[in-house]
Parts: sequence; structure tokens; C-alpha cells
Amino acid sequence: MKILNILTDTNIGGAGRLLVHVLSNLDRARFDGWVVLPKDSALLPAVRETGFPVIEMTYGADRSWDRRSVRELRRLIRELHPDLVHCHAALSGRVAAWLEHVPCRFYTRHSVFPPSKRLTTFPGRQINGLLSRVISTDIIAVAEAAKKNLTDTGVPERMITVIPNGVEPLREPSPEEVDALRDKLGIGREDFVCGIAARLEDYKGHSYLLEAAKTVLAAHPATDFLIIGDGTEADALKKQAAESGIAGNVIFAGFADDVAPYYGLMDLNLNCSWGTEATSLALAEGMSAGVPAVATTYGGNPAMITDGVNGLLVPEKDPPALAAAICRLIEDPDLLADLSEGALRVYRERFTARAMTERLEEMYEAAYARAKRKRKEKSEK
Repeated sequence: MKILNILTDTNIGGAGRLLVHVLSNLDRARFDGWVVLPKDSALLPAVRETGFPVIEMTYGADRSWDRRSVRELRRLIRELHPDLVHCHAALSGRVAAWLEHVPCRFYTRHSVFPPSKRLTTFPGRQINGLLSRVISTDIIAVAEAAKKNLTDTGVPERMITVIPNGVEPLREPSPEEVDALRDKLGIGREDFVCGIAARLEDYKGHSYLLEAAKTVLAAHPATDFLIIGDGTEADALKKQAAESGIAGNVIFAGFADDVAPYYGLMDLNLNCSWGTEATSLALAEGMSAGVPAVATTYGGNPAMITDGVNGLLVPEKDPPALAAAICRLIEDPDLLADLSEGALRVYRERFTARAMTERLEEMYEAAYARAKRKRKEKSEK
């Protein structure tokens, strides 16, 4: 099967990282193809390392819909003749594939956020549902919460398959590497380290984390909060930490290509999202390193974190509850150790990249076989 993957992101986000995991695990004896990315996308080197050819497109960067991109993609599809087009949010790609009569047209919903009223009420809901039925043959949701977003906007449940995100296990950094990073960041050898790896955007909840951190530090001064990532809220968050008097215990590490040594530092992995979260790659990566989590109950988090098994769950936008959960684990090392074992076990059972890719391969083959049957039936009429 020849598969054309289309992603419009210029940054390295969750969808891009997930695509790299899939491409790295895909059975090349059964599946081949290409990947379409915007020109100069930050994801280009990682995709090229998988061995799949990359095609850089001129239009549609960071946009789901772009009429010029539709024309560009139609020309490409006519040239390549893919058996299946898999779009990662790119509406332009789905429309182009439909117009060019590609028999298998996949769409993956990677995010979870409250749909607008325009899409959940008449006539928007009906129009969106019809559009989905016409331009897509198969839809993947990366969490049950993402599936609900789709059905709330009129997408038929029968079209949707839930495949939770999976990741490769983080490499195990050497003790010397972890100690060197600890020294570089100014983290004490005996400090308790709470980490969060997420873009610094409002909906990721960092501001609520900093409120909780002030409470935690009042009770446990030898605690550090390691913030990995970058985004539009960086300056505001640094200002909040300074004004709260906790800047000395909050480390803004910026974006990291290799997060393994950072997780090697962590005692606890935090997720404070309140506006978008499906199957968090950061939670899965933390579990692969045996780091338990404290996460909000938003979106797909409860499907990943079982309270008391591999972490603790707290309500979203609730700094006192978040602080209480962190303090509980600082004060109960036995519970923390049990949750650490649970994190690694749950990862191996449910969130490996290979398990995710195998389910996707099954979907690809089923859709291809279905399309072949339809062509045969049509030719026999």
C-alpha cells in the first residue's frame, strides 16, 4: 500500500511526534509512501530519519484549510497515485483526496477542546457531519474524549475508531548525565522535582501550577518545579513566578529535543491542562520512564491516569487540589514508589508506539480491502 501522510504543522507538536512514531514502526514490507510537510517545517529532519520521502509544500502552513493548498495537493495526488491519504487535521488534504477519488481517506483527530456552539447546533452540526461522511472514509480519534468532540459535531460514531497515542520508551540516561543536568539547572541532589513538559500556552494550565507551587513550597521548601517547553505565555509565567516569590524554585528549561535526562530528574510528572488534551505524549513518555503523574481530569487524561494506580487525578483549574496531591506524594514515598511501578506497567500494557501502529496497520488494510471490494462490485455491474 502506498500511503500519503499530510501534516501542515511547522512546529514540532504532538501530531508531528506521533507521526514520527508511526513511521518508525510501520511495516515497510507492507506499507510505503510519502509525507507532505510545509516548507522548512521543524519536523523535516525527524521525518527524514524514518526513511520516508518528504515533499515540502508551498501553501497551507499551520492552516487546516487553504484553497491554494487544495490545488497543490491535487496535482501531487495525480502524480503519485496513493492508495490511501492520511490527513492529520488538514481539511485541504481531505478535500483534495476526495476530489481526486482516492479510495481510502483517513483523518486523525489529535486534540480535545470544547467545540464551538456553531458546530454543535443546527445547521452547523448537520453540515459538519455531512462533510465528514463525504470527504473521509475512516476517522481516528486518539482518545475517547476526542471521539466525543467528533460525535458532538455531527460525525457518525460508526466512522470513528479510537486508537490511543503510543510512544517509544525514553532512553535511560546515565547517572552522570542526570547529575550534570541537575548541576546545570541548579537543582539540589536531595530536592524533590516536579516536572511538566508542555507548550507554554494558557490552556496547558501553567499559571495554576505556579499558584499550587507557592503552597507546596511553603510546606516543602526543597522542591523544584521544572518547566520544559516554550510558547506565547513564557514571559507572563516567568513574571508570575517572580512576583509570587518562588522564582528560585521554578526552572524554565525551554524546548528540549531530548527529554530523557529531564525525566531522569523528575520524581513527579505534572499535567495541568484545562483546554486541550487527548492522549498526552508527555504522560506516556513519563510512564515509560517510571515517573508517576498528577494530572487534571480534563480530556483524555483520565483514560491514561488511573487514580492510585499510576498517578493521582485532580480537578482542572484547582491549585489547592493540585498542591495537596503533590504534597501527599512528597510526604508518602511508599505511595510514590507504588505509583512509579504502576506507571511503567500501564505504559507497557497500553501506550507503546508499536501497539498503536499495529492497530493503525489493521485499519489501513481493512480500508484498502473494502475499497477493492467496492471497485470490483462496481466493475461487475
